Amino acid sequence: MPHNVNFSKVKGISEITINPQGWVNPLIIEYGKSDYGVTPSIFWKVKGTLHTFVMPTVRLEYLSSGNYAEHFEKVIKGFREEYMGWKDDGFKVQWQQHYREQYKKFII
Repeated sequence: MPHNVNFSKVKGISEITINPQGWVNPLIIEYGKSDYGVTPSIFWKVKGTLHTFVMPTVRLEYLSSGNYAEHFEKVIKGFREEYMGWKDDGFKVQWQQHYREQYKKFII
């Protein structure tokens, strides 16, 4: 389900450009740091959307070896596969419809 975060509370916002297949390219990812509960985390989203992905900073560093762009692209590709399944099913659930509205101009 959509997880929306007020990005004005996220610190050190940066942008990375990625070019994932099946998306309108270039795709700009906004990301920054904040605490998720008590856990220092990276918050990131496709610029122009509200849905926010969150991962503990230590875990992201471990999985990406510091290459955030590669990690973001991998996650975005997987997200697109899920999105296309929801699309094939007609976006039957309300939260899927929220994703449709946010991502329809980005996913090919």
